[in-house]
Amino acid sequence: MNVVAIFPWIVMLLPAAACTTLALWPHEPGRRLSRILGVGSVATAFVLAVVVFITLLLRDSHDRLEISRLYEWVIIGNVEVDLAIQVDPLSTMMMLIITGVGSLIILYSVEYMEPDRDYRRFFAEMAFFVFSMLLLVLAANYFFLIVGWALVGLASYLLIGYYYTKPSAVAAAKKAFVINVIGDVGMVLAAFILIRDLGTLDYQEVFATAPEGLGDGTTAAEAVAFLLFVGAAAKSAQIPLHTWLPDAMEGPTPVSALIHAATMVTAGVYMVVRSNVLYDNAPLAAGTVAIIGGVTLFMAATIATVQVDIKRVLAWSTVSQIGYMMLGAGLGLYGAAMFHLMSHAFFKALLFLSVGIVIHALLGEQSMNKMGGLKRYLPVPYVGVLVGCFAISGVPPFSGFFSKDEILALAVDSGTLGLIVGILGILGAGLTAFYMFRLLFRSFWGPDPEGGYDPAPHPSRWIMTTPVVILALLAFFGGWIQVPDGWALVDDWLEPVLFEPEKTETSVAAEVLSSVASLVLVAIAIGVAYWLFAKGPARRRKYADKLTRTREVLHEGYYFDTVYDTVFVDGGRKLGDALTQFERHGIRGSMLAVGRATRDAGRAFAATETGLVRTYVFAMIAGLAIVGFIFLLVVLAA
Repeated sequence: MNVVAIFPWIVMLLPAAACTTLALWPHEPGRRLSRILGVGSVATAFVLAVVVFITLLLRDSHDRLEISRLYEWVIIGNVEVDLAIQVDPLSTMMMLIITGVGSLIILYSVEYMEPDRDYRRFFAEMAFFVFSMLLLVLAANYFFLIVGWALVGLASYLLIGYYYTKPSAVAAAKKAFVINVIGDVGMVLAAFILIRDLGTLDYQEVFATAPEGLGDGTTAAEAVAFLLFVGAAAKSAQIPLHTWLPDAMEGPTPVSALIHAATMVTAGVYMVVRSNVLYDNAPLAAGTVAIIGGVTLFMAATIATVQVDIKRVLAWSTVSQIGYMMLGAGLGLYGAAMFHLMSHAFFKALLFLSVGIVIHALLGEQSMNKMGGLKRYLPVPYVGVLVGCFAISGVPPFSGFFSKDEILALAVDSGTLGLIVGILGILGAGLTAFYMFRLLFRSFWGPDPEGGYDPAPHPSRWIMTTPVVILALLAFFGGWIQVPDGWALVDDWLEPVLFEPEKTETSVAAEVLSSVASLVLVAIAIGVAYWLFAKGPARRRKYADKLTRTREVLHEGYYFDTVYDTVFVDGGRKLGDALTQFERHGIRGSMLAVGRATRDAGRAFAATETGLVRTYVFAMIAGLAIVGFIFLLVVLAA
């Protein structure tokens, strides 16, 4: 049996089967069944994904590609689209992250969602989310990549708006859906260009023919890469299509963890890395990806420094961390980008699940203004957040140090553009440490909030704490699989997928600038955060009062939402009102005017119908006289 050809289909179909079963169950199933199907399907999929990984690992590095075609989906002229999956090192890596981290998050959900009345619907939608993401990463062509892309958008809409009786949740779900549809349009347009110029959407055929069929740096090559990045920017929340992600915190915390750590926001990075040959042939588009990644990571980090909602801090941190990945991918550092994607999945899931325990213990409270001293009540999430803070800040020996430092060192050593965005990344590392330890000190250190806790925060059971412990270990040790001047397992694993080997060695100067500078900034940032929020909380209010204008700008996210609401939402509403008035008074009014004129003319002519012979004779004589007069004028004029 060809494990590599068969098991990935089962991996993908297991959560789909769980979703279908729960959705079509004739009556409300027992919660035990919902748990078994929801957790069991994804956990079993992870076990099978591990088997696929081991099987590929035992093969020669150049024999790690398996394309499994089920049947021909569409044939139009010379264009064929197969229902097929592509199993290679990149898709296998994503499959492991999605099912591995996803199964921990869904296991955690068993207790977190216990009070919820729509238990069945939650697990069905989570399984659908996992299936959609697996279809996206396993697709063997851009057609089914786009199908999975759209299904992920639908799944996020359902889960962000899970609390459908809450207006803010419904608004956030619609916002996420609309912005992601903008990205979908970019993807579809790119697919049309590929069909026009290359006659195929199959990955292997596209990548083999693109260098000649599209050319190097041509308008077509740049257009395809730009349009694909529109989709990536929307899905991975990069400026200017980033505003949906912080609002997505309206969904349950396990949903936030799944979106941010294992599924949706990583899709854009995966797509850019998968399309590496297209970006290697489109230098302008690739440079744009790097610039947007660098600007996004810095901008989002500044916004996170003033957030009060504990989940929104983590949301903006995700926008920032995805910026690091896009920075690396845009510079051609695909292995480094994927390495950071993996380590980010560990520490971001850890942070969300740890914070989720806090929210669960505080009966839904998310404001850090109403937190403090929680490490005395909740030691497990405190350790989880502490490990997550060290990892995301890039403190050695935590995973974030190795993955983020690799991107920064390679970027600084990649020419002028790399140096510029690398400096932004170094500054972003300092800001990351500041806002994450601000979260830690404000929530877990110090005295209890004014008025205390009523009731006292209660620790969670093992089913919520076990995933936190596992993720804490991964966040601590995960970086050691890619040690500088040692193992480079991610780079070696992905090498067969990358059509042009990327630069993996850096100069000593670049290493020193990136590592030392970022670590110094991180240390200073942690010290400042301790000084402001742990040692002297009164200082926080003092400086906040002096920076009201700056805080307002940051709290409003540089007014992106305000501009969008003014230009697009309000502008669209005003345009709609104007068109409605035009339709009412212009189109409909003109039609009514024609009807009235016809009716009035009919009434006027009706008045001439008297029924008297002398009237008709007079009319005939008058008509003949008029015709004769006109004839006479014509003759005289001639």
